[in-house]
Amino acid sequence: MYTTTVEWSRIVLALLLPIGLWLLTLALLAGQILYLLFFETRIASGIIERRTSDHLTATLGIAVLYYYDISIFIPVMTGIYPKGAQIGARYTFIIVLAGISLLSAATAFHYSISPITKFKGRSLLVFPPAIYDKDPISVRGAWIKIFNLIGLTSMVVVAMIHVWVYFIACILPKRDPALTLPFIAGLGVVVFLTGPLRNLILRYPSSLVATSKINQVVAQSAKAPEVRRSLSRRKSDPISWARGELLQIARILERMARQEDSQFGVNTNHPVAAIYRAVADHIRIYCNSAKSLESSVPSSMILTLKATEGLMITGDSASRKQLIRRLNVFEADGTPRALVTAPTSGSAARTVRTAARYADLSLVWLQSRWQAIAIALAVVAFLLGQLDLKSLLAVAQ
Repeated sequence: MYTTTVEWSRIVLALLLPIGLWLLTLALLAGQILYLLFFETRIASGIIERRTSDHLTATLGIAVLYYYDISIFIPVMTGIYPKGAQIGARYTFIIVLAGISLLSAATAFHYSISPITKFKGRSLLVFPPAIYDKDPISVRGAWIKIFNLIGLTSMVVVAMIHVWVYFIACILPKRDPALTLPFIAGLGVVVFLTGPLRNLILRYPSSLVATSKINQVVAQSAKAPEVRRSLSRRKSDPISWARGELLQIARILERMARQEDSQFGVNTNHPVAAIYRAVADHIRIYCNSAKSLESSVPSSMILTLKATEGLMITGDSASRKQLIRRLNVFEADGTPRALVTAPTSGSAARTVRTAARYADLSLVWLQSRWQAIAIALAVVAFLLGQLDLKSLLAVAQ
């Protein structure tokens, strides 16, 4: 009985090991992407706006990233390998991390000083020229964030590759069926979850994802009709390639509206929130109507999406006025108009919305203090000898 219990424990642990290793690798790679994002946004801002402080802050990002790789990432990853393989694993991880960092930084650097209205047809990274010309600095900053978001989805695959490497290097040579077969089953689970997790990352409700999806709909709408037909998974729904993205945009805009309201308290209604809700209402009305069964997204919807993107990224007054006029956002007395697809005002719905506002208020509080977090990291780097006093003072200013 005791032997059977131990055997089943080994099988369960072998089954869960690839999943845990995948998630651990992904979490550490996500940290790598986060530090790269900090460095890339600072260096791009320093190049575009010619701020010396941004260059110094970018240097801080490199110091912290180096400390993260040497003191956290590599020791954790090499620690799971047998002692005889740790040296080889260490050099391999150094090469992989250096390759990822250099590729990401070089690409972000190139497109921080180049127009990004065309990028080999990759719609998530293509911005309408009118929005780019209005505020290229803000658009380039959004581009770098979207680029790193896509990079995070790539790390999902990189983490899975690491699990395969671990299997070949550490599990397969043991030739233990009680270990190998459950590990292979766990690998199958990892492969199965890779696609959904990538999609989940690209569906995170934020303005960044909304911008990405707007870019995708706008770019695909400009393609030839035969190309759009090939994108549709259902013949009975000619715009199935855009319907899910549009509805996701509407959901994100609803959340952004709650965030706008939450910044000024629970019982406030921000006018920008009214605009976001009106756009979401407009999208849902279109997706629920017979017009959405036509072969293309109407030009009026494309113009609305572009104006919404311009408002989100640049705060352009022309885009704001266009949306207010086009969607009749406000009544004659200045109050937001009633929405056609607005949720019912039951007590349960009010409770959920109030809870969501408090949650968004907490999130806004955390986001407003990222600079303090950066300074704290700088102090840690200084205490560890990875940053000199001059750079530390530059960050604190």
